[in-house]
Amino acid sequence: MMNNIEKALEGRGNLSERVRLADLEKETFDVESMLLDSLKEAFDKEAPPGTSFLDWLKSKDDDFFKRIKLAGGGSASKGKIKEPVAVRQIDLTAEFLKTADMLSKLSEAEREVISDLLNKSFNFGN
Repeated sequence: MMNNIEKALEGRGNLSERVRLADLEKETFDVESMLLDSLKEAFDKEAPPGTSFLDWLKSKDDDFFKRIKLAGGGSASKGKIKEPVAVRQIDLTAEFLKTADMLSKLSEAEREVISDLLNKSFNFGN
């Protein structure tokens, strides 16, 4: 197979957005873990023997969840509401035409490989 790459493309941007998202994911996990620990502790203290955790949770009112305190923080309250982000418009017709043009330049074998990879990726035909 021939290599049609004329030049390597330069990387764009930096990893700061990925790092920020990874930090946010870790913080979210930590909060969820602390919340689950708090709920488990309250369940162990309050639930009558034989009560399932899910039944116990369903028996609690909204105020119970608002009063939960997490390590290093206070009770949950309404946070600052973020402004909605502008929706990016995508011209689907132009994108479809670009894809069709790209596919028309491929050999039959290359199209079969792409089709097979898509089928495997999305579990089509299984």
